[in-house]
Amino acid sequence: MKKYRNSIGRKVGLAILGTTIVAVVLSMSLNIASFFHSFRQATLQKAASLTQVLGTSVAPALDFNDPDSATEALQSLALVNNSVGATIFTADGQVFAGFGKQADELPTRDTSTIEEFNNYRIIQEIRSGDELLGYILLDGCYSDQLDWFFQNLATSGLILFSVLTFCFLTTNYIRKKLTSPIGQLTATVRDISNSKDYTRRVSYRSDDEIGYLVTEFNSMLGKIEKRDNWLNNHREMLENIVAQRTKQLRSKQAELEKKNKLLVQQIHERRTAEMIRDEVERINRHDLKSSLNLVIGYPELILNSDEELTPNQRKYVKRIASAGYRMLDMIQFHLDMFKMEQGIYRLKTMRIDLIDLMTSLEEEMALLLNQSGVKLSIMLDGKEIEGMEELHLTGEGMLLRTMFRNLIKNAVEASNEEDTVTIAIKSGPPVSVTVKNTLAVPEEVRERFFDKYVTLGKEDGTGLGTYSAKLIAETHKAEISMHTAETSGTEVTTSFVDESSAA
Repeated sequence: MKKYRNSIGRKVGLAILGTTIVAVVLSMSLNIASFFHSFRQATLQKAASLTQVLGTSVAPALDFNDPDSATEALQSLALVNNSVGATIFTADGQVFAGFGKQADELPTRDTSTIEEFNNYRIIQEIRSGDELLGYILLDGCYSDQLDWFFQNLATSGLILFSVLTFCFLTTNYIRKKLTSPIGQLTATVRDISNSKDYTRRVSYRSDDEIGYLVTEFNSMLGKIEKRDNWLNNHREMLENIVAQRTKQLRSKQAELEKKNKLLVQQIHERRTAEMIRDEVERINRHDLKSSLNLVIGYPELILNSDEELTPNQRKYVKRIASAGYRMLDMIQFHLDMFKMEQGIYRLKTMRIDLIDLMTSLEEEMALLLNQSGVKLSIMLDGKEIEGMEELHLTGEGMLLRTMFRNLIKNAVEASNEEDTVTIAIKSGPPVSVTVKNTLAVPEEVRERFFDKYVTLGKEDGTGLGTYSAKLIAETHKAEISMHTAETSGTEVTTSFVDESSAA
């Protein structure tokens, strides 16, 4: 078995031995101290009695002034082992007689005992009746106390050795009884930790705490063994699942790589198509501008010629010229739209009369409205306009005209015959314009209503109307939103939150 530096057995042994040693030493120390004190008190009592006897013996010598008789009486102290000497003083403190170690002066005139570690002094008054004749000073020592102390110390040491020997043997026996099952438990735990063999058990049975610990430990090993078997089976199952999933993942990864290649090819083809479209649009804009020069130029030549024109002819020629200029503006707008997409367009702002803009658009849409049979209603703060109202807004007139033209045209084209398209203007703040028609936007394009090239059900639709409207609104720092429902129709609202920002 492995020897542990701080094993439980060693701790138990040290605890028992330490407690025993402390108890024995403390008991012996108290016993020696008690006997030591009793010995000194008995010696002092004997010396005090001897001093009283001597005081009575030398009283006549003091009374008759006979120092020799007093000295002869003091010589009896030679028979007392603890006596060192004695001195007799007269009442006025003069040395009268002495024996052995004599004092030069009287320390005190009171009856008292002066005690040191190895010496003592007893002072006793000498009287004859009520008359104070003098004092006797007895000097003594504890000459026997050291012999008595060492004798008791040797006896105590022998007792201590015997007790420690018995305690050591007893402790060793108890330690083995206590630590043997714990050692078995420790060895089993170490073997299981090294071998991972949870079938091992500790063979110890007892009704004490260690027996309960061993029983619970064996029960825990059984549970761990059962759980370990379950984990092994589960691990094998997981490994099989992982292998299957890995195979599936590799198959899907190969399929995904194939799709990615196809997607990259489609993106490349789409970019190529967009580049071709942009180039075609650029060429078309150039060609259209060249052709529009004739459309715009000839009406002006006709109007400025000397030939007489009827009012209707002059009206129709002006409309042709106006349509030509609008087409030129639309061609120019495609270039402006590109700049707005890049965020580099600079607004050419001015004060715009929103009511006048809407009425001019109504006149411009007259042909479309007649052909589709749709009515147009312009409202200002909930009231039909009369044409004399004014509501000014800061912005670029051509862009705002294009934005509202696209929104109104989309609303008219998305309406049924006899329907009414409403333009609801609110003077605010903020100023807002809502274009409303009675039909809902198809579900397949609702989420992409303002996206580029999104159109549905129009043979000549380009999908740029709402997209350009959103660009123009954002360029003017305005908010544009769409709400549609089958019951209420479609509303496109443009809110100019901060007119000064557009400037």
